[in-house]
Amino acid sequence: MSETSQAAAHDEHAPNVKAYMMVFGALAVLTVVTVAVSYLHLSIVPAVIVAMVIAAFKAGLVASIFMHLKGEKALIYGLLGITVFCLLFLYTLPLADFMMNTDRATHTPVVVEESHVP
Repeated sequence: MSETSQAAAHDEHAPNVKAYMMVFGALAVLTVVTVAVSYLHLSIVPAVIVAMVIAAFKAGLVASIFMHLKGEKALIYGLLGITVFCLLFLYTLPLADFMMNTDRATHTPVVVEESHVP
């Protein structure tokens, strides 16, 4: 392998320190935003939704830059899309259960009394 092709291969796989530092800064800012949102005292469902949106954005940053998924092929993006769809579906199930079985004013579980007919 010639020196120019080795240099080109090395430059292609060299870490992009500037991008890493930008992602670090964004993660730090989003962590501060997460803590700030916790002081808003939102009810449980909106608080979970806001927290999941912030966490998803942070995970996207980590996956695209630190895991080097930014320049991958379309197949990878398709598989990631399916994964995100399944993840969102699995997050909606407990939230829907919580919303249906909780008194929204007191955030206490709703107890349904069973009638005992002889």
